[in-house]
Amino acid sequence: MSIGLLVGAVSRTQQAATSVANLIILPMAFLGGAFIPLDFAPSWIQKVSYVMPLRYLVVGVQNVMARGLGPASALPAIAILLGFTAVLTGIAVRVFRWDEI
Repeated sequence: MSIGLLVGAVSRTQQAATSVANLIILPMAFLGGAFIPLDFAPSWIQKVSYVMPLRYLVVGVQNVMARGLGPASALPAIAILLGFTAVLTGIAVRVFRWDEI
């Protein structure tokens, strides 16, 4: 949601916001391991995935749902996602401006 807030803060129109969101979300889904397991990805994709918030969501969900680890195994991923949320929301608040249409 914080990515959406940031995109909405910098976009002037709804069409621009949709385009920018797609440019962010789709590559992040591929590079974050949502579509293919990162174990099979090249090493550069594995390294890039560490800056993608979706990677931590995928890892947390996989730990609990697929790997059979307890809910506590998702806590590090949740903490990292909360950090991403705080930073991106802070940037969105700083960038957002009310404009007359």
